[in-house]
Amino acid sequence: MDKIRLETEILPVSPSTKKGRPLGKRKATIQVEQARAYAVKVILSNLDEILQGMTESAKGLWTEQKDKEGNTIKVYQKAPELKASEYLLNQGIGKAKETMEVTEVKRIMIDF
Repeated sequence: MDKIRLETEILPVSPSTKKGRPLGKRKATIQVEQARAYAVKVILSNLDEILQGMTESAKGLWTEQKDKEGNTIKVYQKAPELKASEYLLNQGIGKAKETMEVTEVKRIMIDF
């Protein structure tokens, strides 16, 4: 795996009469942004394998066997992962709208 090399850039701060945080990014912020950019790069370069793995996990691992009556059945060695299935469906067709049930409405009158 590639080694991560984090570089920081200290931006000059012009003298000002205003108080508060100086202009420019803090060193920690720059490091977090660089780490996130590296993570995105690694994920995108392995995206096919990641999606295949999630798809396989969502389907589970099974073998087909014959039962006593001769019918073909699936015997799961690893159950399908509901979270992986839900994530893939949400990404593919969009997340379903969540509904809220309102049980009581109160109105308040205020005189000014």
